[in-house]
Amino acid sequence: MPASVKGAVALRKSLRQFTPDLAKALPKEMAAALKPITKTAKGYLPDDGQVLSGWLARDNSQARFPAYRARLVKAGVGYKTTPSKPNRSGFRSLARVFNKTAAGAIYETMGRKTPQSRFVQNQTGKYSSQMKGKEKMEGRALFRAYDENNGNAREAVLAAIEGAAKKLNARATVRG
Repeated sequence: MPASVKGAVALRKSLRQFTPDLAKALPKEMAAALKPITKTAKGYLPDDGQVLSGWLARDNSQARFPAYRARLVKAGVGYKTTPSKPNRSGFRSLARVFNKTAAGAIYETMGRKTPQSRFVQNQTGKYSSQMKGKEKMEGRALFRAYDENNGNAREAVLAAIEGAAKKLNARATVRG
């Protein structure tokens, strides 16, 4: 679930400018919260033997549908703790988990809109995996791992941001 945090980008700039040690500690705390999700998500991704044979890499193939290579798909799962570019609505993500492979994205979301399609039914028959989450946040690996995390990562990231802000303010106060 997304959370709205105002001033976090400005906080990170201030941390870099005034307290470089806190600027280095914040991403480490955020990463510690996101690593369990990526590790769990990699475990939910199937191996090459658990996907449909037509989805595997083929020699001399001219097909445009991305081939599933478990090693590459699992390597494509990761996280980032740097702010993203603003989207159309002006929102940024401060921390995110992702899968940068096309085959991984297909596996993640297959069956979200058309659960009765032949591809989804055949894949589910070969390797039964669960969809977890709600609406646009529903998936088989990343969204499932995030859902099973019960918001612990989200709360830890928010706590890390709030903690860094408190430490910055404590160091900035002048006592006289």
